[in-house]
Amino acid sequence: MAAAASSELTDLGSPLTFVSLPREIRDQIYSLLFLARDRVIYPNQARAGTVSEAISFLRTSHQVYSEAVLILYGQNTFQIRGDPAFKAPELLNNLIFQRKKEKLFSQEQYKRPPEDTVCLGRYHLKRLHIPSHGISLDRLKHLFSLLKHFPALRHVQVIYLGRRDLNDMEVVNVCRLLTDQLPLLKTFVLGKRISYAQADDISWMIEERKTGSIYRNWKSIGRAEGVIGGLWEDEYGEVRRSTLMEAPQNLPE
Repeated sequence: MAAAASSELTDLGSPLTFVSLPREIRDQIYSLLFLARDRVIYPNQARAGTVSEAISFLRTSHQVYSEAVLILYGQNTFQIRGDPAFKAPELLNNLIFQRKKEKLFSQEQYKRPPEDTVCLGRYHLKRLHIPSHGISLDRLKHLFSLLKHFPALRHVQVIYLGRRDLNDMEVVNVCRLLTDQLPLLKTFVLGKRISYAQADDISWMIEERKTGSIYRNWKSIGRAEGVIGGLWEDEYGEVRRSTLMEAPQNLPE
């Protein structure tokens, strides 16, 4: 009986490995490991939650790395550090200048020398959140100067802290310049923080040129009693009301 049973065994071929699984299944596993649903990823290992715990999985193989970064950087929203202020560019600098020992991409795919081993993350980062924690206008300009290295960037949200030493239109004009330089950017959300959890949404100031108008200079004229949102007046005397947006600081520094 044993001999008969053994004769019926068939050669199963090569052992089953992770990369031999269908790509759809691998993508589902990557999503479970690296997708932070309904929250931003804070660039700190202790605060990135389960995503940081799975980072070592990226070192499994070149193929796993190149597939997983599409989920990690392509489908998550990353938050810029704000306090201490000098660490604000840390995430962007790491993605721009970090180098890996492996040769992860070809010259044809990325139009770069094959010996170049720059981290792939910057080619896939799509969503970026820049909060108001201690970020000055000069720091914001520095951050924006780095964004030219992220060709896949499509969505940016900036929440700035309204202060007497920070002119609203200086912030707006810096944001306008960025959107002019990144034509593939789909959405740019700009909010002026008014409380710990809310901000005035003034994104329409950035969108003026797209609607066929010209960029105008706006100044805050306060808040009317019983009116939700701030009031803004341009140089022609037109008054417009901003909408109120939720901007919880759910990752305090």
